[in-house]
Amino acid sequence: MKSKSLALLFAVTVPLFFATCSQGPGEKAKQDLKVNYINDSIDPGDNFYRFANDGWIEAHPLPDDESRFGSFDLLAKKTKTKVKNLVKNLAEADHQQGTIEQKIGDFYTLAMNTGKVNEQGLDPIADEIKRIEQLNNTQDLQQQVRHFHHYGIGSLFRLSSGADAKNSDMVIAQLSQGGLGMSSRDYYLKDDKRSTKIREAYRDYMRKIFILSGESKKEADQKVQTIMDMETRLAKASMTRLERRDPQKTYHKMNAKELQQLCPAMDWKGYFTGLNIEVPEDINVRQPQFFKQVNQMLGEVPIDQWKTYFKWNLLNSSASYLSDEYVKARFNFYGKTMQGQKEMKPRWRRVLNVTNRALGFAVGKKFVEAHFPPKAKKRMTNLVGNLKDAFAQRIKNLQWMSDTTQQKALEKLQVMNVKIGYPDQWRDYSDLTINGDAYIENVMASRRFNKNYQLSKIGQPVDEDEWFMPPQTVNAYYSPSMNEICFPAGILQPPFFYMEGDDAINYGAIGGVIGHEMTHGFDDKGRQYDKEGNLNNWWTPKDTKRFNKRSQRLVEQYNKKTVLDTVHADGELTLGENIADLGGLSIAYTAFKKATRDKNLPEKIDGYSPDQRFFLSWARVWAQNIRDEEILRRTKEDVHSLGVHRVNGPLVNIDAFYDAFNVTREDELYLPEDKRAKIW
Repeated sequence: MKSKSLALLFAVTVPLFFATCSQGPGEKAKQDLKVNYINDSIDPGDNFYRFANDGWIEAHPLPDDESRFGSFDLLAKKTKTKVKNLVKNLAEADHQQGTIEQKIGDFYTLAMNTGKVNEQGLDPIADEIKRIEQLNNTQDLQQQVRHFHHYGIGSLFRLSSGADAKNSDMVIAQLSQGGLGMSSRDYYLKDDKRSTKIREAYRDYMRKIFILSGESKKEADQKVQTIMDMETRLAKASMTRLERRDPQKTYHKMNAKELQQLCPAMDWKGYFTGLNIEVPEDINVRQPQFFKQVNQMLGEVPIDQWKTYFKWNLLNSSASYLSDEYVKARFNFYGKTMQGQKEMKPRWRRVLNVTNRALGFAVGKKFVEAHFPPKAKKRMTNLVGNLKDAFAQRIKNLQWMSDTTQQKALEKLQVMNVKIGYPDQWRDYSDLTINGDAYIENVMASRRFNKNYQLSKIGQPVDEDEWFMPPQTVNAYYSPSMNEICFPAGILQPPFFYMEGDDAINYGAIGGVIGHEMTHGFDDKGRQYDKEGNLNNWWTPKDTKRFNKRSQRLVEQYNKKTVLDTVHADGELTLGENIADLGGLSIAYTAFKKATRDKNLPEKIDGYSPDQRFFLSWARVWAQNIRDEEILRRTKEDVHSLGVHRVNGPLVNIDAFYDAFNVTREDELYLPEDKRAKIW
């Protein structure tokens, strides 16, 4: 398995139903844009996002159980009902023990049995709590870390597998920072109003969970302080999100002896062998400074404090699968405080998500059998080919890039692998047993199965056929170490791809997505990998300087964008995605014009020209309502820009947009030509 450092189209993945389209010669184009959502009272040159989407935004107010609700989410909400019906039908039928049908059905059935889950309380994890209480020494606590890691609980640090960034044919061990209960190190370290509020809410959440588990208020308060002290130490040693985006900063390959020297307090041989893997010859320690802090803590923190920390790791990672009071406590922090949700999603939706995480490709196999026509792969392959040709044309026309670098860029594009719809080989779930007496038992079993699957790849050649997303996912990705783009079946439907749809709309939507993922191979991070997927500088120094100068223009543009009140977007954190949006839409437009130059497209549909429909289609994909809390969270944590900026941001740099909507100097979105960002 190559690196899981994926460039995604979107930050959230959700299961979806599939449909596809192809507009052939002589076919009547079908209008799928719903122009009634367009607000003609807004000048498209002032705010194209609002012009294109105001009606959609008004027609789709935020449900109480959502923190953000957009075109993605609307489609997901409708489609999850179809996925639920598939899973529910499996749950209601009798299946032979050991089949994927039995495993999916039994997992879902037990998870939906709230009466049984509530009756059991903490009983299903009583043995795990007892194990923690019996820890006596440093050796015991190291065994506990290893035990949690076997179940995918990222206590203290994380172990995974991934391609060697400088030898992409081989999978090596990857050690990373971890151990935090809050999603950003900044929440522990910064004293701004929001960080302080979140920190206090986290304390309240921990206190509530400990009291529910039987602790007195005084004991709970002491434990909360212990956890905050330990996690703050880990946070101070952690890399920022921006630092982690630089692949050079997270590549520190060493052997086991060097790792032992870096962090001598940890018995690394015992750690690896206890996870049933040979001591790796090569280990990438992504954040060496973090492991120096781990080393200090192993020698300094008393065993009773480690017991508190481990108990919190267990309770926090289990809360969603226990009785209602634990579920509600966890939601109140992660859902209400962090994201602004007013209500929890219905249980069936939450359980469906967990089922998908546990048995994603098993569910995907059944899903494809029911909903994905094999001929769709060919149609999508043709469209990807058109986008590749358009990208190659644009690379050849670059004036700022030397011939030497340009040739290597074309070679990388040419060999870029494409995966569409679903994998040719399905994951084998034979070793996963789903017949526990408790919801959390099945969750833990699936976690262990999936972790074993991941760790078994260490020291093995990369599996070029492996997928990182199950086919029912509405998303797409680029893998730099694989140099591949992947489009699961889930994303190949409206509002991305329409049956018998207008070419302008399809190229503006799914075409923009394809171009976006291709561009990730050439964004500020992906460009550092060569055509073989190795971290290797294939650029001339002058071309690197020119690229960085052009990219900086995007950073400056997005830094000026206000997301809420006085808070601005982070142009550096979102640079890769912003480059991909700009490049993807530019490539898609070139492909659209090339593919339709000999076609008799309807000059106008509902009053809008082909070029106008192209840009309107891109805008509609990003229509959304979003809560203030979620705006602030995503601005701090998400490498993707908010929906409004994924529309207006790239468009101000594309000349064809100005022509299509007659944008002039008097319009708010207007940028002089010499100020526009032109990269790919």
